[in-house]
Amino acid sequence: TLVECSLIVLQLEVPLETVYAAIEFGNKHNIPVLLNPAPAIPELDIEYACRCDFFVPNETELEILVNKPVETLTQIKEAATILLNKGLNNIIVTMGSKGALWLSHDGKEVFIEPTKVNAVDTSGAGDAFIGCFSHYFIQTRDIKKSLEKASLFAAFSVTEKGTQFSYPSIEQFEEFETKNSK
Repeated sequence: TLVECSLIVLQLEVPLETVYAAIEFGNKHNIPVLLNPAPAIPELDIEYACRCDFFVPNETELEILVNKPVETLTQIKEAATILLNKGLNNIIVTMGSKGALWLSHDGKEVFIEPTKVNAVDTSGAGDAFIGCFSHYFIQTRDIKKSLEKASLFAAFSVTEKGTQFSYPSIEQFEEFETKNSK
């Protein structure tokens, strides 16, 4: 049953009431919640976002939510800090070929270096990132390591056309990880 799950992953392609109910359910049953505000909508109630363990926008979504430019890493940090100051626990901004940035309410700031690849099709990279992060976070509870894996997985996913069809098998990913270990 849903009460036994290890993480609730949400996005905004369903009615907001459904998203809010899922957040309430997770909070009630002590299940961590990850919210990807995609597609970003200004109507998102930030109070519900603050009840999530992870808030994972990309740069474009972050810009829509704070109505501030996000052209540089400094601007991205400033925009993410605006949301963090409203009460978010962890904000993870995915930045495509520029990597990812994790800021937490307790002052952590971690930049995840991008993996350079020949990008063929970037559609689905955010979903690949979030799926991989969720998988490794559930297994390890190590946010930084899970982000590193997710960044690498998303990089691999853009080397082929398509979305889910471009996602590697675990064996392909492990091979790619070995070749690209830093």
